[in-house]
Parts: sequence; C-alpha cells; structure tokens
Amino acid sequence: MAHELRGYHDLWVRFHSLPAGKRYASSEDEHAEVLARHHAVLTALGAPGGELLVVTTSWSPSTRPRRRDRQLARSAPNATLWRSLLLEPDEYGAVWWHLFVTSVAMLVELDPLLRLVADDQAGGVILMPRDLSWLYHPYDGGADVIARSTVERDALASRFAGWLSEHPLGL
Repeated sequence: MAHELRGYHDLWVRFHSLPAGKRYASSEDEHAEVLARHHAVLTALGAPGGELLVVTTSWSPSTRPRRRDRQLARSAPNATLWRSLLLEPDEYGAVWWHLFVTSVAMLVELDPLLRLVADDQAGGVILMPRDLSWLYHPYDGGADVIARSTVERDALASRFAGWLSEHPLGL
C-alpha cells in the first residue's frame, strides 16, 4: 500500500535515486549515490534527530504471517508483527499483507535495507519518525515523501530539484 502514498498529492513529492531517473544501480559508485540521496532527503526531513520507525512486510494467503525474507529480516532486525491487512481478493484468492515494525537510531543502520529496496529485493517499506509527522517510502528507483506541509514539500522539491522527475505528474 506504500505506493498509494502519492494519493496525498498536496504533500507528496518523489525523488529519483540515480541521475536521469535511472532505476537500478549497476556499480558500487551508483549504489553509493543511491544511499547518499536517501540519506540527504532523510536528513532534510529531520531523521538524524531521533529514532525512526521502519515498516517492512510479508505476504500470505491467510491471516497467519509468513516469515519475512531472510535478507529482509537481517536488514530490519527485531521487527515485530504490528498488524495484518486483507487486500482485495482477486482471481487467485485472498492475500494478507503483514506489517512488521522495528526502529533504528542512526541512518547508517538503514543502508542494508535501502540497498535491498534499490535492488528490488524488498518492497512496501515505509520509514517515519515516532510522531508520524512525515513518511518516506523508498522504492527501486527513488523515494516518495509525504511531507509535514506543502511548505516543507516545496522546500524539499526546491532543495533537491535535480532529483525530481520530468514527468508532468512527478512520477
């Protein structure tokens, strides 16, 4: 459901994690650029000032959660099941989305998780401060931000203008 954050269009802004909107890193230098951009935006949001909550997911056909992928569990350890949500059933049946929450105190602790996301090895990740004043959804190719206000959204967009999409809808 993280992809639905852009429905908050008055507070939403998207940043690309590589130049020219390149989706996947193909070198260690590009991986370093991806992490640097995530850190820059998270720092601008105020993330280094306190603990961040980290939401990760698993999926199953029932209310019983499946274990999170081993790499995901290692990159976001000590996560506890927060809640399970039933997604709209489709032709394959019901799908449950299981949300796990943990916390980190330093941005560098997020690097393994951010790299998994950048390499399309994990999805549905959301980062936020304890007061939930903003949300950060990294995805393979960039990050969606729900800012505290339109003023903050505009300031972020101006500060990181070179990382914005040229698409008219900001995608």
